[in-house]
Amino acid sequence: MMVVYSIIEGVSMVRDNVWSILQTNQTLMVNLAIIFTLNVISTTLGNLKTMLLTKGAATRAVYVTTFIDAMVCAITLKFIADFSGVFCILAFALGRLCGVYWGNHFEKKLALGILEINIYKHPREGIALADSLREMGYSVTTYRGQGINGTDRLDLTIIIPRRELPKLREALGDRVNMTIKDVSKTYGKIGQIQTD
Repeated sequence: MMVVYSIIEGVSMVRDNVWSILQTNQTLMVNLAIIFTLNVISTTLGNLKTMLLTKGAATRAVYVTTFIDAMVCAITLKFIADFSGVFCILAFALGRLCGVYWGNHFEKKLALGILEINIYKHPREGIALADSLREMGYSVTTYRGQGINGTDRLDLTIIIPRRELPKLREALGDRVNMTIKDVSKTYGKIGQIQTD
């Protein structure tokens, strides 16, 4: 019983000490939270800006994102200059880490860009798959080639918007050898969409 009482007393003392530290350093805690949050926003915007540039997205979106990112970054640096210390650096680094995570998360959700999918099949299976994909509305180009030991292969090439990849993979099933490449620019039919 005495052991339980001393554990409860010890936990109570730790809680009181932590609460006392938080109250005396309330301004520091608020500033650390601000530095963390601002850096999450800045890093996320920076990642989105880079993604928009590499995917050839609308120029206005890149300019607006860059401007907001620069403003947030300047405010963050001012907070760090006013309240320097190890904890500020730690809050900055953790904000950067979370910003990279959120930027990557948003990039996957937006799924901007165009992909070239190359599927390799035996000729008979490849022709059947190409016809099936064409019936689904995809533009499929086929090439004859050779695989290991000179066996005949059919290379199916499909250009699709990146956001359609999960739907295409579902249609293809699990037993498909394929490569996926980013494409910077295309003209004509992409997946099920006609472009300029």
